[in-house]
Amino acid sequence: MSMMDGTDAGRFGELVRLHTQGRRFLNQEEERRLLEEGVTRYRLRLEEARGIVRAAAAEADMSLEHEVNASAAQLLKTLADRRQRIARKDFDKAVAFYRARSGRNLTPADAQRRVKRLMEEAELKPARSGRILRTRRWYRQIAD
Repeated sequence: MSMMDGTDAGRFGELVRLHTQGRRFLNQEEERRLLEEGVTRYRLRLEEARGIVRAAAAEADMSLEHEVNASAAQLLKTLADRRQRIARKDFDKAVAFYRARSGRNLTPADAQRRVKRLMEEAELKPARSGRILRTRRWYRQIAD
C-alpha cells in the first residue's frame, strides 16, 4: 500500500511525514499526539498508526524518545557495578550516548535530567566521586 493512495493510512502517513520533516528527535508527547490522531481521526488501529510513525522516523533518520530511553536504560544497567551504582564517568558516557541518539537536539543539561530519571526508574544509585572528599554531590546537582 502506497502512502499516496488516498486511504486513511496513506493520509495519516503524509501527516506524520509532514510533522517529522526536518526533525531529528520526536519526544513521547508528540508521538502520543500523532498516535491519537491516527486512531481517532484516521480510524487506524494503534499498531497500524505506530507502524506508520516508526516507518516515517526511519525514513527521516529520526529518533523516537521511547526507543532512545530503552537503549539508554540498557546501557546504564550494563555500566552499573555489582551494587547497582553508576560512576560519574559512566553517567557522563550515558549522557553523551543519549545526546548522540537524539540527534544532538537536547542540551547537555536536558540530557542529564533524562538520564537521571532513567537511573531512578531502574533503581540505580550514583557512586561516590571525588579525589579527597568522595560524595554524590555531582548527582544531586542535576536539576529534576
